[in-house]
Amino acid sequence: MMNISVIIPCYNAIGKVEACIASLKNIDYPDSQYEVIFVDDCSKDGTLAYLTEQAAQHPNWKVLKMNQNSGSPSEPRNLGISHAVGEYIFFLDCDDEIFSDTLNIHMQAAKQQNADIVRGYLIVNDGNKHFPANRILENIDNLSKNEIIETIIRKQSTTVPSLIKRSLLKKHQVKWHSDLRMGEDTIYLADVLSVANRIVYIDHPTFIYNKKINEEASSTQSYGSRELKNHLTVWQTAQEKLAKQGVDYYTARLQVGLQTAIQSMITYNRFDISENDFIEFSKFINKNKRLINSFNYNTRIKSVLNEIYNSNYQGFLEAIKLRLVIAGYDLKFIKPVLPELEKFYQIQIDEWSGHNTHNEQHSEKCLQWAEIVFCEWMLGNAVWYSQRIKENQKLFIRMHRFELTTSWFKQIDFTKVNRVFAVSLYFFEKLVEYTRISRSQACLLPNYLDSNDYDRSESEEKLFNLGIIGILPSRKGYLNALKLLKNLINKDKKYRLYVYGKMPEELPWVKSNPTEMTYFNECKQFIKQHNLQKHVIVKGWVNVKTELKNIGFILSTSDNEEIPESFHIAPADGFSSGNQGILLNWNGVEYIYPKKYIFDSLELMTEHIHAQNTLNKFNRYNQQGLEMIQERYSVEAFVKQLRRQFRISATLFPTAPAPREDDTANRKCLVEISNRKLTAEGIVIKLPKEAQSNCKLILEYSLQLSANTKVNAALVALKSANTEPVSGFKLSDLKEIGLYKYLNTTAGGQNHFLEITLSKNNMVEQLRFVLWQKDADIELTNVNLIKF
Repeated sequence: MMNISVIIPCYNAIGKVEACIASLKNIDYPDSQYEVIFVDDCSKDGTLAYLTEQAAQHPNWKVLKMNQNSGSPSEPRNLGISHAVGEYIFFLDCDDEIFSDTLNIHMQAAKQQNADIVRGYLIVNDGNKHFPANRILENIDNLSKNEIIETIIRKQSTTVPSLIKRSLLKKHQVKWHSDLRMGEDTIYLADVLSVANRIVYIDHPTFIYNKKINEEASSTQSYGSRELKNHLTVWQTAQEKLAKQGVDYYTARLQVGLQTAIQSMITYNRFDISENDFIEFSKFINKNKRLINSFNYNTRIKSVLNEIYNSNYQGFLEAIKLRLVIAGYDLKFIKPVLPELEKFYQIQIDEWSGHNTHNEQHSEKCLQWAEIVFCEWMLGNAVWYSQRIKENQKLFIRMHRFELTTSWFKQIDFTKVNRVFAVSLYFFEKLVEYTRISRSQACLLPNYLDSNDYDRSESEEKLFNLGIIGILPSRKGYLNALKLLKNLINKDKKYRLYVYGKMPEELPWVKSNPTEMTYFNECKQFIKQHNLQKHVIVKGWVNVKTELKNIGFILSTSDNEEIPESFHIAPADGFSSGNQGILLNWNGVEYIYPKKYIFDSLELMTEHIHAQNTLNKFNRYNQQGLEMIQERYSVEAFVKQLRRQFRISATLFPTAPAPREDDTANRKCLVEISNRKLTAEGIVIKLPKEAQSNCKLILEYSLQLSANTKVNAALVALKSANTEPVSGFKLSDLKEIGLYKYLNTTAGGQNHFLEITLSKNNMVEQLRFVLWQKDADIELTNVNLIKF
């Protein structure tokens, strides 16, 4: 009989299962003695085809497919068991990695001790570091069965990887509960432990649990009514089942289970927990209040429990919202959306008095309270928070335009930033270019407006009224607007230009700038020279939602520059008022507004406006703009995108951007390599003593890759004089490799950056570049190793 059947359920696993498959290929166990059974749950992303292709290369691998999607891993596991032929079953999730010696060591323990179930511990990869979990340090061999069960329940999470005797499952009809979407592993483990005669724990790292970002909400990343009901069912069922074995599940595990549930409610809130759900939850909590009060919880968890103790449903809903701090100077762009954001977050405002001036005591209080920090503007506020944000908090920055003309972004620690938002596609590219952050760390988040909140008019006078909102500074193109007005007046004297916002004399920074004032004096001379005084009406600051209804054409006549307009919301105001936004072509405008409203010259603008001489023509032409605003730039779309980014940005970006040019005094280039072919023996870099510990190294590299190069085809290994771990590096089973981290072999010809942070306890003597995929042809086209 075959010894082991490894069962792996999969659903939409592309991007996750590859690491699992790579680990399966490295298993050190005879192929004839184990099989791998993948069970596809009707994936939609090509998982089935990929698994079939991989299985074709291994005679002991096979792929099964569910008849219809089951919605959880339970039924796929049950199907896998029904097809298994191994004496033992080993369960593995598709995004985890099995260690090469796991099957061998587990099977030895099972045979030697006639075990019904063998469990080890796991290694967690949180995206930044690796650490052990579920490890039982005491010897449990001489304990009674109920003591062993109690120890496993208390010391370990109920992760699925275990070696379980198949005949035990068959004899006692142990099956995975398909009616549960969360906690099904707890019930399954309780069932197995209850019927097992010989339970064995071995002090061996069984697998790597990859706790990574997943772009789509899974059962562990979306929490609401269904998950709460599942948890209540699981807790009560486990208590009932294990009580028959003399084990009190609540005493052993409820502290961890309840904390996980409440933290998931906060972090992954789906906002669908009904009052009836809450009543059942409150009954359970209050029934076990004495025990729960003995649990050592932080103040955040206690704040939720207090609302449950008091049976306060509304207070509970508020308490499980994430805590969001909005920080920055001049919050005019974000304040209007606060009522919508308050539906989903508790909010505190840290409003700065200048680009780098603020009440630091208030900012510190906000930082201590926050779970998410949103910096509006990439200025001193972003620098301050990036230097202080904690590992359990998230930091987001929204950049508009102005920030790229300053040096603040050079001082930001982007390794502590989850996402940087740009308001347009053009400035997305500029953001990456200027800051050198990875493209995955940048994100597009356009401005917004509520188009339903504007007054509209069907008056024909709008056909002759132009508007420009904001003429300061000179790059806004006020003179272009005046030239356009002159062109139109030559065709019809009815045309008027309405000017909204402050004038040059009203702002000291403009008034004191000779270049700016020369420009605006030229504008005045143009008005006088062409007798436009009666055609130019200065309105100052107004409520655009009511004022623009009779202004048929809202102009964007900005000059085209290296750093042009970031978004320019004024044309959107025009569309929302039932009118037209008319734009002179500037860099990036085509990514924001429809091409039909963008013109390459003032002459083309003139012809278009003059041709809109009836309301029928006018209304037909502006409809696309209004629909586009409602679809792309609504408040709802803004909040949806912001919430999505808050949710999926589960980890930071440890890969460092390129060092700033003004860092040269604090850095030293240790090594430069170019055009070296990578081999299995490796390319060795010996480190000088000053770079072996207590420093930060930045490895900048680019690769030339052959067509067959796969993910994880090459790595960098560290040879160390001691066993001190290095953050982000794994410990290899191979002594000649030691500590290692894979290089990015997914994109050739690009610069990649790898941060190596060495503590004072490290003694790293050398780095070695190693070709891991033997049939790949990889060349190191450029390598720089820089010490900070």
